[in-house]
Amino acid sequence: MKKLLCRLWAATQHPRALPWIILGTGLWLGCLSWVRHLHLPDEGRYVGVAWDMSRADSFWVPLLNGLPYFHKPPLFYWLNELSFMMFGVHEWSARMPSLLAAWASAIALYLFIRKHRSVAVATVTLAVLVTMPYFYGGAQYANLDMLVAGMISLTVLAGAEAVLRSESGQAWGWMSLSAAVFAALAILSKGLIGLVLPGGVLFFWLILTKRWRKFGVLLWPPAIAAFALVAVPWFWLMQQKFPEFFNYYFVHQQFERFVGESFNNPQPVLFYVPVVFGLTLPWSLGLLGLLNKSYWKSEAGSLSVLMLIWFAVIAVFFSIPASKLIGYALPALPPLAVLIAEVLVGAMHGKRSEQVRRAVGGCFVGACIGCLIAIGAFRVTQKDSGFEMGQRIAAEMKPDDTMVFLLNFPFDLAFYVGAKQPAWVVENWPGLIKRDNWRNELADAALFDPVVGAQTLVNIDAFIPRLCATEDKVFWIRGDRDMPLYWDILQNLPPFFVQGNGGTVWKLITNQKFKNAFCQVAVK
Repeated sequence: MKKLLCRLWAATQHPRALPWIILGTGLWLGCLSWVRHLHLPDEGRYVGVAWDMSRADSFWVPLLNGLPYFHKPPLFYWLNELSFMMFGVHEWSARMPSLLAAWASAIALYLFIRKHRSVAVATVTLAVLVTMPYFYGGAQYANLDMLVAGMISLTVLAGAEAVLRSESGQAWGWMSLSAAVFAALAILSKGLIGLVLPGGVLFFWLILTKRWRKFGVLLWPPAIAAFALVAVPWFWLMQQKFPEFFNYYFVHQQFERFVGESFNNPQPVLFYVPVVFGLTLPWSLGLLGLLNKSYWKSEAGSLSVLMLIWFAVIAVFFSIPASKLIGYALPALPPLAVLIAEVLVGAMHGKRSEQVRRAVGGCFVGACIGCLIAIGAFRVTQKDSGFEMGQRIAAEMKPDDTMVFLLNFPFDLAFYVGAKQPAWVVENWPGLIKRDNWRNELADAALFDPVVGAQTLVNIDAFIPRLCATEDKVFWIRGDRDMPLYWDILQNLPPFFVQGNGGTVWKLITNQKFKNAFCQVAVK
């Protein structure tokens, strides 16, 4: 193993190794993207929106069960739709946006460090980053976190490259334009943080390193124009179509989610300290080297200031709001990988170089194995997927059939079924308690399209009369196993499929027998 790692290290230092490094990184990051079913709620929700847009041919307006869904911007959904068109509708194709963002940001970081530090530091940086379980898992998770993290990373790297080129008298215009476009794409990935975070990193870097005169490089008028050209049109179009869009999206979904305490998953201020340290093991142990004063006096010091500012801005920003999710801190991992790599490369040339090299090799092998085991464990422990249920329904469902969700909304089921139309969602809609959950997501979406909302969001009292108004129609009713205790129509109806976690599907046909048994009472 030692000889193999030594040969691998030597191979990566060869000038012709670059194409193989790029290809190998992509293959590694995506090698297990097909293993898992969609995870709930996030993967099911965001992939479900992309599927809904695809089946409704709605390119501009994100849809959740046929209703306008404006919690997030559309870039992830657009990339997902494109992936479905190119590769078919699969779980791994649904994860393609996250994989591409992780791949692009990892390679961009490698090229940046290779140019401004050394091939050795760049190689270790790349190896550390892509074998962090945190980063590896994010690359194979179909939600918006890795996409926005990738765009933020590309913005910072392109902006810093533009500044450094300007300092050395090189042409910097294309890099400034690239930074602007990546910032716009970051906004289209997840909102204003796409500009605030990379802008904050570059701002503090220029100020603290006394480069304030270089603000003109980043605020170059053609770059500002390119940013506006990419970022503005979708938001402007949505405001034209839905007059309440700006208030709902920017005030409620962006500002209030950041400062409010009523949203999901409230956590303490220091939540990300154990999360980042634990999910980047064993590499995070190398951070202890940053405590050595000699590190900051070495050649690594100047570039490491950028990386330290980058990490600090992300960590502090996401520690402020009460609501915290693990994926939010993904943009902090690239600079963390650089800081760790600088420590390791410095130690590899120190007094105990041979011992350090063996330790780094062991960490690399162990981290790779840990990533693979983590994905496998995720797959084995997953119990709530609608995959099997969806496959069973899809085998018998006809295009005119309708799905009904009783007091639940399984985000992934329509994707696995391949349902051609939105489901009826039965709930006590007028009496909802305001919480951050699927009920309020659908209720909010219905405000933007009341006509479709009236068709798909069915109040409990109106459910049986709605069924009775149909003629010989097939309904696939999904609810918990105890639903027959509350609904007479299910009491003598054998379940079509029972899922391990209690989710049950009944196949109901509104034929004359059904109407004789239930509709006379409903009419009265």
